[in-house]
Amino acid sequence: MYTFTEQFGVAIVSLEGEITMQNAMTLRNWVVDNLIKKSKTKIVFDFSRVNSVDSFGLGTFVSLHKTALSSNGTIAFAGVNENVKKLLTMTALDKVIKVFPSVMEAVNAVK
Repeated sequence: MYTFTEQFGVAIVSLEGEITMQNAMTLRNWVVDNLIKKSKTKIVFDFSRVNSVDSFGLGTFVSLHKTALSSNGTIAFAGVNENVKKLLTMTALDKVIKVFPSVMEAVNAVK
């Protein structure tokens, strides 16, 4: 479902498929345990291969955002498709978590 790389001190988590109630908690726990708890608190989520996100998935990213902030970090989204972008706009989550067209733009903004 996801892979992790790092550029310029920013963790890049590449997501794939759908982010739903069935897999969002696993993603959250993995990010907290493998990144945030290890002081990798600047995180870009690459959505370029994500089809959809449900409300539970959105809540997971809100939780990750709060966890990263409490550790002096931040998260950003990159490569979001039109359907997910509409959902982020409708829920105003795009006002809380920055959305960028490309991973490199997101990395440059959060590093």
